[in-house]
Amino acid sequence: MSRTHDVAWAAGFFDGEGFVTIQKRNTKAKSGKRYESYYLRIGINHVAVEPLDEMLRIFGGTIRKQSAHTVVGNRKQRHSWQMSCAQAKEALVIMMPYFRNKQKAAELGIELQNTMSDVKTTTPESVQIYRALLKDKLQTLNKMD
Repeated sequence: MSRTHDVAWAAGFFDGEGFVTIQKRNTKAKSGKRYESYYLRIGINHVAVEPLDEMLRIFGGTIRKQSAHTVVGNRKQRHSWQMSCAQAKEALVIMMPYFRNKQKAAELGIELQNTMSDVKTTTPESVQIYRALLKDKLQTLNKMD
């Protein structure tokens, strides 16, 4: 398959089975001060690992297998393909032209990642508030999906 076919297939699979989230992380510095940050995470949870292997081949990321002791009832053990931050943004940008369902979620995730800097500096409060707003918007959108 050509790269275009791979991406179109991946986007269709992600559009139906994938998720886009903005995660909140609370960390504590050595000084004892607490910091709040946000990051983009995308992924697909699926019983069959083969399509996730394809996502890994096309975009990278990681695949993890669900721990057997966490499987509930008659459910099957699942696998999870995931990416985060700049790598996740890049995958969303590449898949974006093919989306039918995840367009708005992808736009919010990309917008969050656009607020990130490569330089380690203190993030202005206005940017943190904007990131929290993006997280809330995405959470509301995901509840409707």
